[in-house]
Amino acid sequence: VSYSCNVMDAPFNQIIIPGHFLAIRKVGNKLKVKDSDGKETEIELTAVQNSGYQMGLCGIILGTPTLNNDDVSVWAYDLGCPVCDSESTRLSFDVNGTATCKTCKGSWSLNASGFPIDENASRPLLRYPVIKNGNTVTVSN
Repeated sequence: VSYSCNVMDAPFNQIIIPGHFLAIRKVGNKLKVKDSDGKETEIELTAVQNSGYQMGLCGIILGTPTLNNDDVSVWAYDLGCPVCDSESTRLSFDVNGTATCKTCKGSWSLNASGFPIDENASRPLLRYPVIKNGNTVTVSN
């Protein structure tokens, strides 16, 4: 994974609000950014961004959890289901910070370190390191 964004630019300004998450995927030369309400934004990438961004198995989920986050830091998870482990199995998530997989029916809490919240989810979400420097958030592993 190698990705960065400016949290002052929409729609990325949502990720610094506790409890808000975005799904970010690279499709061709565009970023597809989807919020928990289902609103999707497409952003054209420059040639440098297009060649430099690596988005994990299926993309990334980026946001600020409401639990266990005293320093109000941004967290990143892989958008792929850790149980199904397939490029075609992306998670969806709701405004409560619950990520779900349509295939295996597993559920995870984005607000509690990506831990499973039901018996269908046998392992936690894959979490990526995030560095916030000023208004720039960088996800890389």
